[in-house]
Amino acid sequence: MESKGKLSQVKRGLRRTAFWLLGMAWLGMVFGGMAIAFTPSPHSPIIGWVLLAVAAVILIATMDKWVGVFSALLACAIINCVIVIAKGHMPNSPAVRVARLDAVIMTFMYLAGAMASFTFTKRKLHLLDRLALFVFVFCFFWGAVAPRLMVLTLGIGVGWLVAAWAYDRLQRRRNPQHQSGPALEGFRGNTAR
Repeated sequence: MESKGKLSQVKRGLRRTAFWLLGMAWLGMVFGGMAIAFTPSPHSPIIGWVLLAVAAVILIATMDKWVGVFSALLACAIINCVIVIAKGHMPNSPAVRVARLDAVIMTFMYLAGAMASFTFTKRKLHLLDRLALFVFVFCFFWGAVAPRLMVLTLGIGVGWLVAAWAYDRLQRRRNPQHQSGPALEGFRGNTAR
């Protein structure tokens, strides 16, 4: 009986590790695609766009699995913004100065996004939820390509997350049984079915 419990823990640990490794590979695909598509490269920009298209398909297809850690990633972004407020520059790049007001605005936007997206783990994702998550990720990386637009793109992305949250809240007020489900369990993704 005890070996079954240990085997179950090992399987769960391997699944988590695979999840994180695949997530890092996806992130590498996105960064590689952006580097090829948006900067001078020995490769054709078409290759970069193909990598970004494949990454978008993977993002959409696996959304139920990674939505569970999305709020935690936004919490990391909040911590990063607090460090930027304190130092006045990006933590990993002192040469990149950031206005403290912009960092404060981004902190509140990430906080709003984290609070709105946390509710996605407690219900079945609707089309608007999926669209909002996709738009947020798109805007986040768009802001990375054009840093001077980061506050604007982040505002657009967070606006979509809040709109999806508000729509679900409105639907629940009209019908309390509206697609509600159990809370998220571990790293298994969205368990609300």
